[in-house]
Amino acid sequence: MRTQRIEQINDYILENKTVSIDTLCEVFQVSRNTIRRDLDSLVKRGTISKIYGGVIANNVKETVPFEERNTTNIDLKQRIAKKAAEFVQDGDAIFIDSGTTATSLFDQLPKNLNLTLFTNNLEILIRSIYENDYRVFATGGQLAKETYSTVGADAARIFKNYNIGKAFLSATAVSIEHGATNSTEGEYEVKKAALECSTITYLLIDSTKFDKFSLLTYAKLPDFNAVITDKMPSNRYVEYFKEHGVELIIAD
Repeated sequence: MRTQRIEQINDYILENKTVSIDTLCEVFQVSRNTIRRDLDSLVKRGTISKIYGGVIANNVKETVPFEERNTTNIDLKQRIAKKAAEFVQDGDAIFIDSGTTATSLFDQLPKNLNLTLFTNNLEILIRSIYENDYRVFATGGQLAKETYSTVGADAARIFKNYNIGKAFLSATAVSIEHGATNSTEGEYEVKKAALECSTITYLLIDSTKFDKFSLLTYAKLPDFNAVITDKMPSNRYVEYFKEHGVELIIAD
């Protein structure tokens, strides 16, 4: 019985890449202690590794480096970014996160806007020195080299002092069941804090990321005012967004 369950758990993790402890308990209907013992067996076998709050298949990277993400689905990200830029107005105070779609949004913004910009995105911070006259606030915090960003509780703390008009947020994956998810605790803290202090929130997500999930849920889909994506998702999402008052915006 236990041997069979361990094999099923192994297959589930390999299929889903990253899985939380809570999800495994729910799927296999066993206690956290039982799951931990089963996972210890798989760790010894070498097929998985433990990460914060869950496990990851050993043939999968927990976080895809910025350079690699920045060259993936470029056309989709640029279309989403161009559409998102239409919602930024002169005099706005906005947050742009460390996602590569968010970096594309920065590229689309007029450089002469009277704009207050909060970000944990190092590329945006460095380029702002030379490219615009925005009033820019860096979050501070711990350096995350793979994502070119600053993360963690110190980075999130800045949002306690400010009221932000609009937040433009990305995600590693999105699903109705798990919401907007990402794979690192540090990014989770920043995204969640920015979401909570912003009046209007936009999720920028390309169509390849639907019906997937990563380790940590930083927001449920109804927490966003609007979702901007590159093509119409399945009817299940269309109906869900309509039911929960989330505006679905398709980038042309």
